[in-house]
Amino acid sequence: MEIIKSKHKSVMDEFFDTDTMSVHLKEGMNIFKKRGLPGGWESEKLEKKVSRNYLNNIIDELYKEIDQYDDCFLEIDKNMSKVIQAGPYRIVIVLPPLSDGIEITVVKPTKKLSIEDYELNNNLLERLKNNSQGILLSGSPGQGKTTFAQALVEMYTKNDNIIKTIESPRDLLVPDEVTQYSFSYAPHSEIRDILLLSRPDYTVYDEIRNADDFQLFKDLRLTGIGLIGVIHAMNAVDSIQRFLGNIEMGIIPQVIDTVIFIKGGKPEKILTLQHTVKTPEGMESADLTRPVIQIYNFITGNLEYEMYSYGEEVVVMPIDEINNSKEKKDKSFGGLIKYGIRYLQNLLEKQYNFPIKIEAEGQNNIKIIVDEKNKGSIIGKQGAKINELEKMIGLSISVRTSKEINNENISSIGNKEIDFEIIKKSKKEIIMINFDISMKNTDITLKSGDETVNITTNKNAQAQIKNEEMVNKIKKEGLKLI
Repeated sequence: MEIIKSKHKSVMDEFFDTDTMSVHLKEGMNIFKKRGLPGGWESEKLEKKVSRNYLNNIIDELYKEIDQYDDCFLEIDKNMSKVIQAGPYRIVIVLPPLSDGIEITVVKPTKKLSIEDYELNNNLLERLKNNSQGILLSGSPGQGKTTFAQALVEMYTKNDNIIKTIESPRDLLVPDEVTQYSFSYAPHSEIRDILLLSRPDYTVYDEIRNADDFQLFKDLRLTGIGLIGVIHAMNAVDSIQRFLGNIEMGIIPQVIDTVIFIKGGKPEKILTLQHTVKTPEGMESADLTRPVIQIYNFITGNLEYEMYSYGEEVVVMPIDEINNSKEKKDKSFGGLIKYGIRYLQNLLEKQYNFPIKIEAEGQNNIKIIVDEKNKGSIIGKQGAKINELEKMIGLSISVRTSKEINNENISSIGNKEIDFEIIKKSKKEIIMINFDISMKNTDITLKSGDETVNITTNKNAQAQIKNEEMVNKIKKEGLKLI
């Protein structure tokens, strides 16, 4: 572990000691610092407030350093914002009226780690050294992604690999042998051509943000250049999903083979990707075989996710969700059912102008509920439309009318006690019954003791019994549906 120091005297030195990560200066406000290490810092507010003149003097000194030292760069120079890399300091300056006062934010790495400091699993270390060419470092801001990238660069440099970096700004602390490129001075197309012609062993891409970045990352990787990409994500699989829509799903395993999720300055989860052709987990028919990206936990070897096309969507399916669903067999069902319902609902609503309701009916079954007059439109001639939908989503589909569902609901609670309320209305007691909403506007026969009563539910699936004699009987003997 190495303490980071500036190679030359900088105006920023007075704000930093060995454990200060960042300093935040704004005119008229107290100096604010963050101290600690990635994932474990705490804040400190100093008593000193800074004036506009004080901040302007700092900016003037920084410009002198740019002219004087080779490791000082003006990375971004816009009318109301500047980004300066002064040795180890990354400095963001924002000026009025873009901001409501001059603001200077300075970030500096507190420590430089070697790959040995991370005490990595031997299998992971071997993979990074010899078997992985498309590495993605993901995590939330300030968790240590860049520090880990620097450790990888040092490792590859010691192994006599040719290393380049792409950064904006250039704030990686790397050996002198490493060449650092910046988008501040060249477009993506120019940097792509330079790298394709010079063919480094590895390129660090810090960081992947927009569509051009994803495209360049893909182009470089498919030419055989080893890549270490840095990307913001809340969890490991999210960093893979960020590539969806930016590059074709089928080539993602060729672009990314290892994902390392950094949290609290350390690798928390490592995922590996494989491409295969199979029936996705949760689908039963072999006719549904398709290209699938399998995402494994590198340490445990367990399959954690599958990624595949599902209709017009790309699904990232957690395997635990499918397995838990199979074990519990509860009403929530599995992720595949949820995707199927959502996809089918969107598809049918685009094709038809009548009401359609879709519900799960088991682990691999969906029911479509429509009015009687629309049932044939959904099923198609000799069931052709339904067969096509079943092949498309990999689930069994039944089509039922609203009336059939009502009858099923009635049948399912037949000869069972019915809950009711006794309500006083105009000094008389009446029986109020609330049924499931699917039983709205339905004729129902009820029984209390040896007497029956016929009722019709309203649009809210409610019904009332007002006959005084029947009300008294129900109060004594209860109520059943027959």
